[in-house]
Amino acid sequence: MDSGIAALLGAGIGVAGTFGTTWLSGWSVVRGQHGHWRREGRREAYIAFIVCVMAFREAADSLLSLMDDKHTRDDATQALEQVQARFPAVVAAFPAVAVEGPEDVAARARSMTRAITKAVTDLELYATAARRFGRPGQFEAERVRKRLVVVEEDLNKFAEEARASLDSRKV
Repeated sequence: MDSGIAALLGAGIGVAGTFGTTWLSGWSVVRGQHGHWRREGRREAYIAFIVCVMAFREAADSLLSLMDDKHTRDDATQALEQVQARFPAVVAAFPAVAVEGPEDVAARARSMTRAITKAVTDLELYATAARRFGRPGQFEAERVRKRLVVVEEDLNKFAEEARASLDSRKV
């Protein structure tokens, strides 16, 4: 082989190697940035959902605490309004979790949203009994407490699954 051709061939291999290395390096950076961007989106969705659920729980607990204290019908009405005001935020935060995934985290959020929906119905019955009779009904209170225990358990499991999702190498 002629030395000029060998030099051109060597230069061509060097140029191809440089382009290949540059492309591979760029692809790796883009993939890493995309993964970081996805994890940040998940993190924000998870946090927003947890904050909404915790605000709902706080309002629900305030309404339930009326059972232990003397209260007026207006107290029950105001406490129920606080619960009802926080419920739409939970429902609105769920789709971001569902879209960001993964499926096990989204399924847990879906389960929690259903439990909260049922708890709102029970809380409305509870507050109605409080307004009607001046004291909330034991039956309604017990149902609400059971629903809120489910929400609390789901919230803890959701947080665990969300952490595992964020720590995972999968995007």
